[in-house]
Amino acid sequence: MENKRLEYIPVEKIYPHPDNPRKDLGDLSELAESIKANGVLQNLTVSPMIDLEDPDAFIGHEQYTVVIGHRRLAAAKLAGLKEVPCIVAYMDHNTELQTMLLENIQRADLTVYEQAQGFQMMMDLGETVDSISEKSGFSRTTIRRRLKMAELDKDLLQEVSSRPLQMQDFDELAKIDDIKTRNKILKEIGTQNFKWSVEQAISKQEYVKKLPAVKAALQKTKLKALKEKETYGGKYELAAKSIYVPDWNEGDELFPTSKKPTHYHINEYNYRVDFYKVHERAKAQRRSAEEIEHEKQVKAAWDAVDQFNQQAHKMRADFIKGLEYTRRNERLILFGAIASATVSAYTYDGVDRETVRKIAGVESIGYKDAESSAALMKKLHDGFNNKEIKSLVYATFNDGKSRSFACGYRGRFPEHSVNTALCALYDWLCSLGYEMSDEEKAMRDGTHELFSASQKENGEGVQ
Repeated sequence: MENKRLEYIPVEKIYPHPDNPRKDLGDLSELAESIKANGVLQNLTVSPMIDLEDPDAFIGHEQYTVVIGHRRLAAAKLAGLKEVPCIVAYMDHNTELQTMLLENIQRADLTVYEQAQGFQMMMDLGETVDSISEKSGFSRTTIRRRLKMAELDKDLLQEVSSRPLQMQDFDELAKIDDIKTRNKILKEIGTQNFKWSVEQAISKQEYVKKLPAVKAALQKTKLKALKEKETYGGKYELAAKSIYVPDWNEGDELFPTSKKPTHYHINEYNYRVDFYKVHERAKAQRRSAEEIEHEKQVKAAWDAVDQFNQQAHKMRADFIKGLEYTRRNERLILFGAIASATVSAYTYDGVDRETVRKIAGVESIGYKDAESSAALMKKLHDGFNNKEIKSLVYATFNDGKSRSFACGYRGRFPEHSVNTALCALYDWLCSLGYEMSDEEKAMRDGTHELFSASQKENGEGVQ
């Protein structure tokens, strides 16, 4: 008996494979019309049904399972065909699965969920990353990325797979080690809040990872640890720039040697280490329990503002870094320079001089520095590449961690600020495809809960 042969088989005798990774066959109307007019131009591949209790025993030639051609079969039925051309191949269950999976996972219209499931099914059949790569043509990196997706909650992954998803989003999600956290954030994938939630989770993860090394470095100093309650009441004052633990690397200095802090406090809420010294007028200060509690709440509010500013700035900068300069968005990118120049005339803001200096390739920027001025003019004459242009335009907005929609004296709750320059920056970024999270929108329009305390104090009420 030949292993393969061509036959015309009645459609009622052919059944979809129960393990087909392609769950959604999509819109079949166009394909059905084509089949009605021209017939099935490409043969289906089917296998005689097997007895699952005895995989080596074929049930017979009366019933077949589709291995390749699920959409063609469904469209042929829709077109009213009674039989379809099939290559009959005798396969055991594992061979059916491998053939079907290899054929399906290479389709461009397969959802990321279906592709991830396909790779995982091949692994379950005993394949390795190397063997799948060899058989499918996918790189090992791509396969590992898909397999990482397969670790996610299957029901939730299938639920969100109807959204316009990008593989880069799953790559970002895979950076989160804790699977429970990953599944929690998976609910927001494909929405404007996804990147914000991922960034928060990664910051917390990096904080937990690096904190032991930070603590070890602190133990080598003569600084004393402060409890949180000791940072209130005015006995201590900040004595050096804080360090943001997620950005700190082993070997980095904790604080400049010129500074003389005597104490430190690990701010677990803000992933930060603050450095203190005894306030010079500490003995003259006396505060009630109510005043200290108020100070504590105010500090917590400003800590939250600082954390927001840190994360929001990183997301803006990362967006520009990943933005592709194309003919389609060229005008929008260049318009940013006009927008920032117009706004700066109103706000008196400067530019990010350090970024300009680096892109221009000069040692310093100063109108009296003839050598750097000549180098800058040469760079202007030679022209900038696309990557440099978008970075230069972004630099004209002078973005940074200090850019904020919160303002006010830090001894009082943060108040909302319109911040025209930051609004213009967000408008420009959004025109290029940036999606503001709900957190960013609430900070911009003043409805964020961080402003509620100041609104109550000022008698404005909270919407």
